[in-house]
Amino acid sequence: MMKKDKQIKIFGFHPLMFLFFVVVCALHLFAVKEWGIKKLYHPLLTPLFIIFVLGYGLNFIGDSVPYLNKIGLGFLLCIFVTSYLVYKGWIPQDLADKCNENFFSTKTPNNHLGSDFANFFITCVIAGSILSVDRNLLKRSLSKFLPLTLIVCLVAILSVGFVGFLFNYQKPEGFSTQGSFLDSIFYVAVPLTNGGTNLGINGFANGIYKDAFPQLDQKTIRTAIIVPLIMARCLSILFAGLMYVIFDKTKFSGKGKLEYKNNKLTPKPTEKKTPLEYKNIGMGLTMIFVLFSLSGLLNKLLWGYLESLVYFILFLILIRVFNLLSQENQSHISQAGQVISKNFTIPILAGLGMTVKWQQLMGGIKQIPVLTMVLTALLVVVLVSFVLAKAFGFYPFETSLTAGLGALSVGGTGHLGIMSISKRDNLLPFIMIATRIIGPIIYILAYFLFNFFYMS
Repeated sequence: MMKKDKQIKIFGFHPLMFLFFVVVCALHLFAVKEWGIKKLYHPLLTPLFIIFVLGYGLNFIGDSVPYLNKIGLGFLLCIFVTSYLVYKGWIPQDLADKCNENFFSTKTPNNHLGSDFANFFITCVIAGSILSVDRNLLKRSLSKFLPLTLIVCLVAILSVGFVGFLFNYQKPEGFSTQGSFLDSIFYVAVPLTNGGTNLGINGFANGIYKDAFPQLDQKTIRTAIIVPLIMARCLSILFAGLMYVIFDKTKFSGKGKLEYKNNKLTPKPTEKKTPLEYKNIGMGLTMIFVLFSLSGLLNKLLWGYLESLVYFILFLILIRVFNLLSQENQSHISQAGQVISKNFTIPILAGLGMTVKWQQLMGGIKQIPVLTMVLTALLVVVLVSFVLAKAFGFYPFETSLTAGLGALSVGGTGHLGIMSISKRDNLLPFIMIATRIIGPIIYILAYFLFNFFYMS
């Protein structure tokens, strides 16, 4: 008796039905281009529709290509193809700008508030992932994991400076110079490691870099220092895919476990699982919103030096380690985060692609010294964390993904891409903790050192 071929589905839909969605999306984009955006744009529904159709369509194509699907082609297509479609005008530029301003940004150029849906997504995913991790593993690991990540990060920064010195790196136009070594550190390595777009890039572009280079506006400074981070964000997913292919079935892999032989050290406690119900999801989201609001208030009381997300993560770690919420409530938050993660990860990557300027990306790739420094940073964080992992009691492959790539501030979407393509979603809390805790430390160090070397 012959087996029936497995039916092809795209995000659960029959291909013909999904093709209908694509046609409607194409007609919508054409109508916006021909008749303008005013009557054809909703600040929430339109971006969601476009990124869902493009994201799941492109991811399906990438996942269907043999061999390349193992290194994350689907994720990479979501980013690069959508960016290219905007560049060619097939996605109208004003529509892409509106999506970026109202959907992916906190503030628009007119100083109006945007919804920043990407931040909502990351907040829910962080909450769900941290409160689902084994609390004993979390307690044991943090005391070793964070120092390891800091060591990896500092070695990467110095390595980038050395490579920049060898290439005689030339500073961006309008920036002051203290030699290619320091310029490489402060204009390439620091933007890669100091907390991401909101804290690191915007913080420096609006703050100390703006004070140091008063003749330049904030947008010019931001454009100059964000290019290495954009490149690292895209390449880190590719690196994770390559490492998965090479190391997943070797002795260097913990098969999803971070801590070396943790199953022999401490048996995993059996926690009662709460049934998945609609109300539980709503309860979980409510608690996430409350914690985020408290984090924002605390950040404001402490003069707003860091991101609210830093305090949000600290709250979650305290809740998990000390069981400050009942296991039932923690389970509700975890379920809410999983629902958001499983449905929105691919679309958010497509949305990220719409916000990445193709010209900037290609311009960065054509700058051989900058591209080489970004590749150096990626190689160094992976190699150093891989080599040091066993000394800290961790598996090398999992450590290179979390403490390694997490040493670079590639952002929540980058983290999700890295962990999804490497089939290590359960370790998402660690890579996010690495960036959100170590990033602000680098930010503070870089702030004082830049002031000393460039402004004293």
